[in-house]
Amino acid sequence: MRHYLGNYLNTPIAWQDKINSNSLNSFDLYNIKNAININNFEIKTNKEQDYNVFFKFDESNIGVKLSENNINRLKEFFDEDNFIFNSKGTILDKDAASFVAGWFSDIAYKRKFLEADVDGNGELSNKEGKKTLNFIHERLEYRRDNKGEYIITNYVKGYEESKFLADNDEYYTDISYTLNASLNNDKNLDGIITFGEFLNVGEKGYFEDNIEVSNNKNNNDFISLYKIANTDKLKEKELEELKKLAALAKLKNQGLKSLTNDEKKLLKDFNINLKISEDKLEELITNDKLSDFIDFTKEFKKDLSDTKLIDIKV
Repeated sequence: MRHYLGNYLNTPIAWQDKINSNSLNSFDLYNIKNAININNFEIKTNKEQDYNVFFKFDESNIGVKLSENNINRLKEFFDEDNFIFNSKGTILDKDAASFVAGWFSDIAYKRKFLEADVDGNGELSNKEGKKTLNFIHERLEYRRDNKGEYIITNYVKGYEESKFLADNDEYYTDISYTLNASLNNDKNLDGIITFGEFLNVGEKGYFEDNIEVSNNKNNNDFISLYKIANTDKLKEKELEELKKLAALAKLKNQGLKSLTNDEKKLLKDFNINLKISEDKLEELITNDKLSDFIDFTKEFKKDLSDTKLIDIKV
């Protein structure tokens, strides 16, 4: 189904911090080259400490791993004297350094990656990633008119908490990966990622979405969440959990008849007993006792309570 971004095509969902442009002096250059030679940086931006791009940020020297494509884009966009070549990579100077440092600052501090990296190993597990502000929250509306059936964005906001991540120690992301993805998404390198850039829709303002809306045709809002880090929706496991939450919220707001067979199966797999009369279901919902017949795990109860998705129309 066609997914229009509507008035939210150019809405910013992430933006870099403002970092003043400065030239490296001889002392700065000596320090950063020394850090490169011994691979000693105060902040780990990936677990392997495998870096190919270097710059100064405040009083720290920073190393990150960028793709060759993004390095070449930076070289095409900024003047030649913004780059100092080294046997182990590229040292950024002047405007190129402040630009990349601006996105680094956004990810490390505004999105709370450094704060979330509790063990300081340079990467975030899913459990640590839950503390970051690295998701985009989108509300969608189903429409049917002379253009046919389609969905359209009616709300979008970046820097949302990443509470939908699984509560485990599996790898989620790291600063280098997310910085690389943010540069990819900043199509015109203006320091802002719009929703249209993020979804790579161009000027046409829409894309073909495989989202299921067969029982959402009463113009109630429903929810979509994305990682700011890349254009993929949630990882398969995370998306499965989100679908369960969405189906549960739909059950509460619209009743049993609104659920598709797939949604009923999701909830049955999730140990929710749907063998209950419509009257009893309505009574439980009316009295806000839906939890009486929901057998959550303790951890998922906590996640659900934190996200308050139950109160959002689906």
